[in-house]
Amino acid sequence: MKKSSLILLLALLAPAAEAGAQNIALGERVPELKIQTWLDNRQPEPAPTTYIEFFHTSNQSGTASLDHLEKLSRRQGTDLRIVVVAQEPKEKIARLLDPYLSPRICVALDPDGRIFRAFGVSYVPFGVLVDERNRALWMGNTLQLTPEIIENNQ
Repeated sequence: MKKSSLILLLALLAPAAEAGAQNIALGERVPELKIQTWLDNRQPEPAPTTYIEFFHTSNQSGTASLDHLEKLSRRQGTDLRIVVVAQEPKEKIARLLDPYLSPRICVALDPDGRIFRAFGVSYVPFGVLVDERNRALWMGNTLQLTPEIIENNQ
């Protein structure tokens, strides 16, 4: 009985430990995005809501996340901009990410991992939805982000 109670307790605490691994608290300000280099020098147009997507080619869900974000971008229009943060070299990611570039979706190059560290990102796909005042509205696996979540947080 004690062993099953311990397992249950650990199972309940695991999501909290995982969420704590990221340096984000809902409703609080997130680290400033100090982007020095954009893929193809393309910066996203302003929008009331920004989704910051952390991307790495080693994650098999990465392309699915980008496809999902592209659909969300089309649906949300000018209400949402998407910043994909990639810490891999431009030469490695450009061919994969170029097709997703648009006025609403841009790629920030983070070769030294400074932005990843500032946000405490320990797994991908991971993203943070922020408002105009740079406060976290939602965070999690990008594939779980829905139009309803975005609309309910605007």
